Amino acid sequence: MPVFDTMTVTVALVGFAFGGVVKGVTGIGLPIVAMAVLSSFLPAPLVLGLLTLPIALTNLWMVVQSGNMMEPLRRFWPMVACFLVFIWVGARIVVNIDPNTLFGLLGAVVVLFTTTSFLTPAMRVPPSAEKWAGALAGTLGGVLGGLSTVWGPPMVMYLVMLRLPKETFIRTIGLTWFVGSIPLIAAYVDNGILTADVAPLSLLACVPGLAGMWVGQKIRGRIDQETFRKALLVTLFIVGLNLIRRAVF
Repeated sequence: MPVFDTMTVTVALVGFAFGGVVKGVTGIGLPIVAMAVLSSFLPAPLVLGLLTLPIALTNLWMVVQSGNMMEPLRRFWPMVACFLVFIWVGARIVVNIDPNTLFGLLGAVVVLFTTTSFLTPAMRVPPSAEKWAGALAGTLGGVLGGLSTVWGPPMVMYLVMLRLPKETFIRTIGLTWFVGSIPLIAAYVDNGILTADVAPLSLLACVPGLAGMWVGQKIRGRIDQETFRKALLVTLFIVGLNLIRRAVF
């Protein structure tokens, strides 16, 4: 079993807790925050393994609290279906591919998108394009998620352009992310990233993640729709910058 010093454990707990707060407010951000912290101390395969169960359980919590789970499936099934297929593809090739080019390109797109969304807030996906745009977002999110556990940016950009009410957005994200975590776990067990040694540590990391998420949900309940949209865009902008950082360094 991996052995960690006290400082590494403390930093990891803080990283998961802060990631949980961000996720509680916006519905996204736990993997990217925790990965940004942990990757400075631990090798990438171990970081991916530690992230796996907190991703699944925090999204399960969102699903349980979301209410009508069939609503996002009826509307966004093309995105969900493509996401499920391609997250398995990405997870199967993660041990054989250098994803830096993909990270850099996607990071640049995310930064451009968030900047444009602030400057032109009326930008939307027209109803006629919703299904094929959702399928494309799910495909890109699946590949990226399998490679890194950070599957959110393409699908979040798509959902932001639909201007969903904040609770509908959270419900859709929670369900999509949870069902995506199932093939991710299976693939990571199969390719040796989530091992019997790493799984207990990953389960332990769920505690600060869920605690932080509870705090974030309380914050979300106190903000209006426009503030939520801006918080989401700021989070996505930071995610984009971090993807570029990972590609360069």
